[in-house]
Amino acid sequence: MSDSLTSAELLANAEQFSPYWPDFIPRQGQQQMAQWIEEAIAQRQSLVVEAPSGAGKTLAYLIPILRQGQRAIISTASRYLQQQLYRHDIPVLQKVLATDQSVALLQGRSHYLCPYYLDKNLHAGDIKDTEQIAQLTQLSNRFRQTGQGEWDKLLPNASSRTRALASSGSDDCLGQQCPQYTNCPLMKARLRAQKADVVVVNHSLLFSDRSLRRDQWADRLPATDVIIIDEAHRLTDFAQTIVGQRVSSYKLRGLITDTEQAIGRYASEQRGLLRYIKQVGTVLLKLPQRLPSSVYYQRPQHLAVVEQCLQMLRTLNRALQKLEQREYSLVELVLRYQRMIECLQQIRAATGLCWVRAYQNGFVIHNIPVSLAALMQELMSEVKGSWIMTSATLSIEGKADRFLSSVGVTGSQFKRVEDERDLSGRVVLYTPPITVAPSDDDFYRQYCEYLLPLAQLSQGRVLCLFSSYRALSAAAEALKAKQLVDQSTIVLLIQSEKSTRSQAGQDNYRLVEQFKQQSSVILLGVGSFWEGLDLSGIPIAAVVIDKLPFAKPEDPLVSMRAAELAHFGVDSFEHYLLPEAIIRWRQGCGRLLRRASDRGVIMITDPRLQTKSYGAVFKNSLPPMPQLSDWQQVEEFIQNQSE
Repeated sequence: MSDSLTSAELLANAEQFSPYWPDFIPRQGQQQMAQWIEEAIAQRQSLVVEAPSGAGKTLAYLIPILRQGQRAIISTASRYLQQQLYRHDIPVLQKVLATDQSVALLQGRSHYLCPYYLDKNLHAGDIKDTEQIAQLTQLSNRFRQTGQGEWDKLLPNASSRTRALASSGSDDCLGQQCPQYTNCPLMKARLRAQKADVVVVNHSLLFSDRSLRRDQWADRLPATDVIIIDEAHRLTDFAQTIVGQRVSSYKLRGLITDTEQAIGRYASEQRGLLRYIKQVGTVLLKLPQRLPSSVYYQRPQHLAVVEQCLQMLRTLNRALQKLEQREYSLVELVLRYQRMIECLQQIRAATGLCWVRAYQNGFVIHNIPVSLAALMQELMSEVKGSWIMTSATLSIEGKADRFLSSVGVTGSQFKRVEDERDLSGRVVLYTPPITVAPSDDDFYRQYCEYLLPLAQLSQGRVLCLFSSYRALSAAAEALKAKQLVDQSTIVLLIQSEKSTRSQAGQDNYRLVEQFKQQSSVILLGVGSFWEGLDLSGIPIAAVVIDKLPFAKPEDPLVSMRAAELAHFGVDSFEHYLLPEAIIRWRQGCGRLLRRASDRGVIMITDPRLQTKSYGAVFKNSLPPMPQLSDWQQVEEFIQNQSE
């Protein structure tokens, strides 16, 4: 392939791609985006690009990187896209371009086995569950035989308890002092990333690397020419959860349990210390019932909980330091205490939200900064190169001011690929005449009255999106009751709230596979189903959104941001809550608008879309399409589509 061609010219030539990429279609918007990116990289400038779903954004940034041999970091919000880039898109394009850059996939530490804690827990003799012992033994054997350290390849169906016994978090990782440091899969993955030309990561890792670079033991992400941020609309979400420190009750209780066992084994004469350890364990167990309210956030009350935990940890740490010469396990515990104390101190000292949040079986202490613009500027100054940010949903009515201010870049660096698709005969927006608000007890009964006929008539796959598991559960119960009455043959797939974080991706993948295989099916989903899983290639007949996805005003983070804006005389609804909801709305509707051939119905059952003045802003944020409220018109549309 001629090196004299620009990336845009290459993307205009379908013959070059057809042997390796049979579905490739030249797209003007994709070529325009590739040209902008190529120019930005050449001039070492940063660029923000919005391009509609289906525009081919990944090829638009991969072609300039690979053909010019740029050293690059590519960061995504979803693990699905991360895997797609690493396992399909980049290898295929390397064949198209006849290039051979080294490529590495670098994931967060939760995706890798920790051989130190695996061996320690397997041989400690404290585990009574035979299934856990069997899984740990299987893990140990596979790891020794293959050297493979990724959970998905070693034992993808491992229980959450087994994963906890053979993993390490940032607060209990021993770093270079670990006896298994040279054998650590995470450290080996980081070393491969250091040497690779192209590294594929996710946003969590991109931000966590900022703090890792400040630890002497940690390898950092490699120096680079260009940093690509795909799914950039999720950037601030990840920054909030990663940049802020966090300590969970699970980690705290685990540390106390390990301390009690170690003292009982190596310093059993310390009866007073053992009694105090039991008292601390009891306090932590009962603490969730005494936590300050998160509905009406009061920072001093949450800080008091942090201080109480700090005092208990300091007392135990001082006692352990007097005994640590007896056994290495005690040295290890001192290191873990010091890390956790440092983390809590940072939470206490940080500005923004200091939040002690209760869950069903515990709590999490964490802090979240108010503004992320300064943080992004700091990160961009630390990681040199051209920063390219892209997404299908960065603007509100064509303006990206909110996103640009959140990441601290100027408006002149924003470019927008126009949507070339004509949806007038292929997609409609349907707003049924529901008479009650989403908060009403009768809402989901009426929701089902309109959803089931749509699913039955379309005889295809219907994706229903919810902003919370509570809403999903209410709809699921109403649907089950309605189906029993009507004897419907529609298959119902429901995303589970009980999946652990490590299992959620696998469970979602299985749901998507079932979704593909069924001809008449309704899938109910939250979270990643709005944007994280690529459903392109799956013929979706309809996307149904129960209500406009506004954040909950009582959420402490939302409340804090609203108060911060109000302090400067800014309307928090207009400049915060509404823009955030519209971005999420666009992502949800975009599940149906992936390719030029996609067709179907977008149904929104929230009456506020019609009755509130801001409803027009939501509707105007979508590509032009017919807007229907009469079921007969929808029937005619679906019947015409099937002819």
